[in-house]
Amino acid sequence: MCDCPSVHFYEVEFKLAGMTVVPTHKNCGDSLNEEQISKFDKELRKYWRSDESG
Repeated sequence: MCDCPSVHFYEVEFKLAGMTVVPTHKNCGDSLNEEQISKFDKELRKYWRSDESG
């Protein structure tokens, strides 16, 4: 798991782990933890302007 204090939208890449796509941090190469995945999801929705809150 990635222990980096801050992961930004542009620092995430996706890798295959078996048959599963896993979001990983480009700098350290480790998979993101649940908190980082949640933050990335919010940033992605904001970037694509598909946030449910409007």
